[in-house]
Amino acid sequence: MSNNLRYLIVDDVEIDRLAIETQASKFPFLSKIASCAHALEAIELISVSKPDIVFADIEMPDISGLEFVRSLSGKVPVPVFITSHPEFALEGFEMEAFDYLLKPINPERFERCVSRICNFFELRSKSYAFDKEYNSNHITIKQGYDKYKILTHDILFLEAMKDYTKIITHSTQYLVLGTFSHMLDLLPPDKFTRIHRSYIVNREKIDAAVGNKLFISTHELPVGKSYKYALEGMF
Repeated sequence: MSNNLRYLIVDDVEIDRLAIETQASKFPFLSKIASCAHALEAIELISVSKPDIVFADIEMPDISGLEFVRSLSGKVPVPVFITSHPEFALEGFEMEAFDYLLKPINPERFERCVSRICNFFELRSKSYAFDKEYNSNHITIKQGYDKYKILTHDILFLEAMKDYTKIITHSTQYLVLGTFSHMLDLLPPDKFTRIHRSYIVNREKIDAAVGNKLFISTHELPVGKSYKYALEGMF
């Protein structure tokens, strides 16, 4: 990746901050702004330094990571929670956290997170907007004065990325400014199903379902616990 992505760490445990730095140091395009032991310190730094990414713990004194990220009000494009408590995952995603990693940090899982972050920023630089035109057979998106038609039959799945939705087809992918709920309104409900807080799939493109995972082409997607009912009758 050509451009540096600047990150800030917020965690009251020093050894955990060092663990995040160790993983981030493997990626030369990630540049650390600061490593903070307290959310109040981080809030002051963010207003000045404007990082691209914040890696935040959840259980911290005085101000929790959830309260901290909520206070940012979208000032940081990519907030990522890193915590020992999986029970906070649902609330974290409801706040539209970009990702949710568990301690101790798994290097492969951290690498996948960084890969998604890179992909997000690269696509965001050339993102599209939905056009008002609507047809059940296609979605029209636009970039400036240019318009592009995506046939719904060609869509493999969609991924939520904060205020954006990534549309994946066999040949390419698009990042569109628009929420999942808006996308669900545009797609034919008999063909597209939500399987996770972050994924909507084209039912006709599913190759296999194994446990809590779906396989579409070369992609492996998780199935959320509250969405398992959506798979009924697919196979």
